[in-house]
Amino acid sequence: MSWERDMQALDDILAEANAEALGIDRKYADWIAENVEEAYGTCKEVTRQMAEDFPELARVRGHYYDWAWGERAHWWLTLDGKIIDPTAAQFPSKGKGEYVPWEEGAPEPTGMCPNCGDPCYDGQTCCSESCANAYVAYCCNPN
Repeated sequence: MSWERDMQALDDILAEANAEALGIDRKYADWIAENVEEAYGTCKEVTRQMAEDFPELARVRGHYYDWAWGERAHWWLTLDGKIIDPTAAQFPSKGKGEYVPWEEGAPEPTGMCPNCGDPCYDGQTCCSESCANAYVAYCCNPN
Protein backbone atom coordinates (compact mmCIF):
# COMPACT_ATOMS: atom_id res chain seq x y z
CA MET A 1 0.00 0.00 0.00
CA SER A 2 1.10 3.51 -0.73
CA TRP A 3 0.46 4.91 2.75
CA GLU A 4 2.52 2.12 4.37
CA ARG A 5 5.42 2.91 2.04
CA ASP A 6 5.01 6.61 2.84
CA MET A 7 5.02 5.90 6.60
CA GLN A 8 8.18 3.78 6.28
CA ALA A 9 9.84 6.55 4.28
CA LEU A 10 8.87 9.07 6.97
CA ASP A 11 10.25 6.77 9.70
CA ASP A 12 13.52 6.49 7.78
CA ILE A 13 13.77 10.27 7.37
CA LEU A 14 13.12 10.82 11.09
CA ALA A 15 15.66 8.15 12.10
CA GLU A 16 18.30 9.68 9.85
CA ALA A 17 17.55 13.16 11.21
CA ASN A 18 17.85 11.85 14.78
CA ALA A 19 21.24 10.27 14.04
CA GLU A 20 22.42 13.47 12.39
CA ALA A 21 21.20 15.58 15.33
CA LEU A 22 23.08 13.31 17.73
CA GLY A 23 26.13 13.42 15.48
CA ILE A 24 26.48 9.63 15.45
CA ASP A 25 26.14 6.73 13.02
CA ARG A 26 22.53 5.76 12.40
CA LYS A 27 22.98 2.20 13.74
CA TYR A 28 23.92 3.66 17.14
CA ALA A 29 21.03 6.15 17.10
CA ASP A 30 18.63 3.33 16.21
CA TRP A 31 19.99 1.17 19.06
CA ILE A 32 19.54 4.05 21.53
CA ALA A 33 15.98 4.70 20.33
CA GLU A 34 15.09 1.02 20.67
CA ASN A 35 16.88 0.21 23.93
CA VAL A 36 17.03 3.29 26.16
CA GLU A 37 13.67 3.91 27.80
CA GLU A 38 14.98 5.67 30.92
CA ALA A 39 18.22 7.62 30.61
CA TYR A 40 18.51 9.05 34.14
CA GLY A 41 20.89 7.06 36.31
CA THR A 42 21.29 4.21 33.82
CA CYS A 43 24.54 5.18 32.08
CA LYS A 44 26.69 2.40 33.54
CA GLU A 45 24.31 -0.39 32.58
CA VAL A 46 23.25 1.08 29.21
CA THR A 47 26.85 1.63 28.07
CA ARG A 48 27.71 -1.94 29.13
CA GLN A 49 24.82 -3.29 27.05
CA MET A 50 25.63 -1.10 24.05
CA ALA A 51 29.32 -2.06 24.15
CA GLU A 52 28.31 -5.73 24.15
CA ASP A 53 26.21 -5.16 21.02
CA PHE A 54 28.87 -2.98 19.37
CA PRO A 55 32.31 -4.29 20.41
CA GLU A 56 34.03 -1.54 18.41
CA LEU A 57 32.86 0.95 21.05
CA ALA A 58 35.00 1.59 24.14
CA ARG A 59 33.35 2.37 27.49
CA VAL A 60 34.64 5.43 29.33
CA ARG A 61 34.13 6.28 32.99
CA GLY A 62 34.45 9.87 34.06
CA HIS A 63 32.54 13.06 34.72
CA TYR A 64 30.13 15.06 32.64
CA TYR A 65 29.85 18.81 33.20
CA ASP A 66 26.33 20.05 32.59
CA TRP A 67 25.58 23.78 32.45
CA ALA A 68 22.63 23.38 34.86
CA TRP A 69 23.67 20.52 37.14
CA GLY A 70 27.44 20.92 37.25
CA GLU A 71 29.74 17.90 37.56
CA ARG A 72 28.19 14.42 37.48
CA ALA A 73 29.80 10.99 37.54
CA HIS A 74 28.99 9.40 34.19
CA TRP A 75 29.71 6.61 31.68
CA TRP A 76 29.77 7.00 27.89
CA LEU A 77 31.25 5.30 24.83
CA THR A 78 33.83 6.37 22.26
CA LEU A 79 34.87 5.35 18.78
CA ASP A 80 37.96 6.93 17.21
CA GLY A 81 37.78 9.81 19.71
CA LYS A 82 34.10 10.53 19.00
CA ILE A 83 31.70 10.44 21.96
CA ILE A 84 28.59 8.29 21.75
CA ASP A 85 26.45 8.90 24.82
CA PRO A 86 23.32 6.75 24.88
CA THR A 87 22.02 8.46 28.05
CA ALA A 88 22.82 12.09 27.17
CA ALA A 89 19.08 12.85 27.28
CA GLN A 90 19.18 12.69 31.10
CA PHE A 91 21.02 16.03 31.25
CA PRO A 92 19.49 19.46 30.60
CA SER A 93 22.35 20.13 28.16
CA LYS A 94 21.59 16.84 26.28
CA GLY A 95 25.26 15.91 25.80
CA LYS A 96 26.48 19.37 24.77
CA GLY A 97 28.52 19.70 28.00
CA GLU A 98 32.10 18.65 28.67
CA TYR A 99 33.12 14.99 29.02
CA VAL A 100 36.19 14.38 31.20
CA PRO A 101 37.54 10.82 31.39
CA TRP A 102 38.51 9.41 34.78
CA GLU A 103 42.24 9.19 35.41
CA GLU A 104 42.97 5.81 36.95
CA GLY A 105 44.77 6.20 40.25
CA ALA A 106 43.39 9.69 40.90
CA PRO A 107 41.82 10.24 44.32
CA GLU A 108 38.19 9.18 44.27
CA PRO A 109 35.58 11.17 46.20
CA THR A 110 33.86 9.28 48.99
CA GLY A 111 31.19 11.89 49.74
CA MET A 112 30.21 15.53 49.59
CA CYS A 113 31.09 18.18 52.16
CA PRO A 114 27.92 19.14 54.10
CA ASN A 115 29.28 22.68 54.54
CA CYS A 116 30.27 23.71 51.00
CA GLY A 117 29.27 20.80 48.71
CA ASP A 118 32.80 20.05 47.46
CA PRO A 119 33.95 16.42 47.24
CA CYS A 120 35.41 14.71 50.31
CA TYR A 121 38.06 12.01 50.15
CA ASP A 122 39.17 9.02 52.25
CA GLY A 123 35.87 8.83 54.14
CA GLN A 124 36.20 12.32 55.63
CA THR A 125 32.97 14.12 56.56
CA CYS A 126 34.17 17.55 55.40
CA CYS A 127 36.56 18.61 52.64
CA SER A 128 38.85 20.68 54.87
CA GLU A 129 39.50 21.63 58.47
CA SER A 130 37.97 25.09 57.95
CA CYS A 131 34.77 23.55 56.53
CA ALA A 132 34.66 21.07 59.42
CA ASN A 133 34.94 23.93 61.93
CA ALA A 134 32.25 25.96 60.15
CA TYR A 135 29.95 22.94 59.95
CA VAL A 136 30.39 22.09 63.66
CA ALA A 137 29.68 25.73 64.55
CA TYR A 138 26.52 25.68 62.44
CA CYS A 139 25.35 22.36 63.94
CA CYS A 140 25.92 23.67 67.45
CA ASN A 141 24.16 26.98 66.77
CA PRO A 142 22.13 26.92 63.53
CA ASN A 143 20.64 30.37 64.11
